[in-house]
Amino acid sequence: MLLEDLLQRRLLLLTGKGGVGKSVVGQAIAVAAAAEGKRVLFVEIDAPDQAEPLLDGFADITTVDLKPQAVMDEYVRRKVRIDLIARRIVESPVYHRFFSAAPGLKELMILGKIVDSVEEKGRWSRRPQFDLVIADLPATGHGLSLLKVPSAASAAIPVGPVGRQARWIQKALRDRQRTGLVVVAIPEEMAVVEALEFDQSARDDVGMVPLAFVLNACHERPMSATQEAEVLRLSRDAAAGALDDGTPIAEALVAARRGLRQARLSRFYERRVRRGVATPLATLPFVAGPIDAAALRMLAGKLAEA
Repeated sequence: MLLEDLLQRRLLLLTGKGGVGKSVVGQAIAVAAAAEGKRVLFVEIDAPDQAEPLLDGFADITTVDLKPQAVMDEYVRRKVRIDLIARRIVESPVYHRFFSAAPGLKELMILGKIVDSVEEKGRWSRRPQFDLVIADLPATGHGLSLLKVPSAASAAIPVGPVGRQARWIQKALRDRQRTGLVVVAIPEEMAVVEALEFDQSARDDVGMVPLAFVLNACHERPMSATQEAEVLRLSRDAAAGALDDGTPIAEALVAARRGLRQARLSRFYERRVRRGVATPLATLPFVAGPIDAAALRMLAGKLAEA
């Protein structure tokens, strides 16, 4: 089963076009993992809307929002170790200019922190603090650039601590037994096209084979074939009158046809994804209204069934 395959990994990286709900998919995976008794770290990157309030009620799920500057400062302190010297470095204007200008440095430090979180130990324990780390990466274009950074940094800086860091990150990302890449889309043209392109680019340009493809916000078939035929007949005949609650039949038919169209589009794009990639596919239903804890549990259940 797809969820079982996902939960065998220690690190999951999620990406997809902006607006496809990859954060929600990642949170649903976190809820499903916690239900299996796993201790989960859900990682966001400089997120404007943090997941913490939504996941706060779930036991065994910890959230963190990584800020590039803070991650870089932590790296300096860990390497220098002498607090006075480290403080002078991180407070130096030269250091801040270098951090702002150095290409790919922010991304490398962020990836390093994510990979390092996989083996982070508890204060009084030798075992890793988390069984699973789920990282909500930026949207596909930026996400692909982010994943390319270790290879580029390793080639550009073959020696020294930065080069070693880059090669360590690259090895961890390409370890398919340890790391899984999850591509998220919704049943819309641009989202599916971008996701299919990302799937191929990840293989060709990063050396990562996506572990799973999630088609989110799919509209399920709202009625039987007989009912669909009746809706189309009534629409063709321009049926008049009103329903028992006073809703005009014409308005109800418009809504019904919209639901039929959305369900057909969902099935169309599901078939298109299945033809386009060999990656295992899971579909998740459209959720009307705001995402809450109950919705996350429902989506986690759907993933368990996939």
